[in-house]
This record gives sequence, C-alpha cells and structure tokens, in this order.
Amino acid sequence: DLVAPAEGVPTRDLVTPCDMSRVPLPANSVDVGVFCLSLMGTNLADFIREAHRVLKANGTIWIAEVQSRFFDDTEKQKTRPSQKGKGASQHQQTNDKQLQEFLLALKGLGFQCVHKDFSNKMFFVLQLVKNGKKPSKKMKYTAKPCIYKRR
Repeated sequence: DLVAPAEGVPTRDLVTPCDMSRVPLPANSVDVGVFCLSLMGTNLADFIREAHRVLKANGTIWIAEVQSRFFDDTEKQKTRPSQKGKGASQHQQTNDKQLQEFLLALKGLGFQCVHKDFSNKMFFVLQLVKNGKKPSKKMKYTAKPCIYKRR
C-alpha cells in the first residue's frame, strides 16, 4: 500500500510538490483520492479531471471543503437545520443552488456523489465515485473565494 501525498506547497519531505492538475502518478493507479481544503485554485475542474485520470475504475474521491465557498449563507439558513454533531443527518439534502451547481460540475467531470455530510457548521464532506463517463474537457468551475472572519 502506497500513500502519495501531493500539494502545491509541501509542508513535509514526504509530500510531492506539484500542480494538482498534473500529479506525477500513472493513470488508473490510485484507489482513493482526498481533497481536503485543497480546491483553492481557479482551475478546480482541472484538479478533478486529474483525479479522474489517476483513479482506478471504481476509484473514490473524498472532498472536505469550507461551506462558505459552496453555499449561499441565506440558502443555508433556510434549507438545512442548524443542528451540529451527531444530531445532524449524514445524508441531508439541500436545495442550495451553488452546491447543486458544484455537484452537476462533478458529474460532468466523471463523478457521482454517493455521500454528503453537512454535520459540521463550517465544513462539508462529499464522497464521490467514478461514474463511468469521461470527464468533459470543456467543463469549468470555480468556487467562491474563502471568507475568513476575524474572531
């Protein structure tokens, strides 16, 4: 079993510095990919296309991101309960337009969402599997910039 961490600005010697749209791994060589607070570039669709390239046929990607980049704050308040932790549903549905656009983009990039977790008030997690379709080369997607609040 091999773990091959890669990021734009490595923080450890074990991390391969690279552009996430051109990871130095062979095609169809990875079982699981993880994007944890790493979809910050303006070429986000290129990152997802590259994940599709390196993942095996039944490969999975996990995405953990800041909610403020993919949700409209007013929609979030209206469509999702404000529950935290164990009380929140692991498979909550939302009508949030920005999240639906992101999921549609992921579908066009060759992935199907199989799990959504909105139980944390600041972050969300998606689990996706390859949907058997080639990712669109024309698809573009950029999330909102990350908003940090001073406390």
